[in-house]
Amino acid sequence: MMNMVHARKAILAAALALLVPAAASAACSITGTITAAPNPNPSGPAWQYTAVIDWNTGTRYALSHIDLLLDVAGGACSCQDFQNTISWGSTIGTSGTSCVTAYGGELNCQGDPSIPGVLGIALKLEPKVGTCEPGTSGQGTFVFYSNLGPAAIDEDALTLIDKFGQSSCFGHLSGDFPAMPCGPVAEKPSSWGSVKGMFR
Repeated sequence: MMNMVHARKAILAAALALLVPAAASAACSITGTITAAPNPNPSGPAWQYTAVIDWNTGTRYALSHIDLLLDVAGGACSCQDFQNTISWGSTIGTSGTSCVTAYGGELNCQGDPSIPGVLGIALKLEPKVGTCEPGTSGQGTFVFYSNLGPAAIDEDALTLIDKFGQSSCFGHLSGDFPAMPCGPVAEKPSSWGSVKGMFR
């Protein structure tokens, strides 16, 4: 397992290194945290995952969309693994207060063709037509569901990408993700005791 994790990190580092010339030179940033809780809807999947993502493009260009790169090309998971594991509603999240942007979620098995070199499996978070456009900076809350319990995210595993204008920048997620056997998290899910500790 450790060799697989190190191999994944090496592949991801090499992929991101190729993207440095295309990345924005300004002080753009994107970070996020995912928390897990039992799903309040008893008819849905067992677990609800909430990602809070902050971005700043560092330019005059507003956010176009966000990608959560779930696995790199040739990684341990298949697109089907993620399709079987996570789901979301027709609106996966929102950002903004006085004027709210609603986002749709789309699982892209071939990465993001709008960002050269971003291959693999990506969950695209894209503003919906007819809602407010996101600004150059902001915070969004995104919700997805799974029957798998949470496990701690490997800090180098899941990558966030914000796209703006012709540029993009990269950041990491912390927190929890469904404990997929193939996936970018620890093999064993968090114990119920540690999960309860998140809500004290």
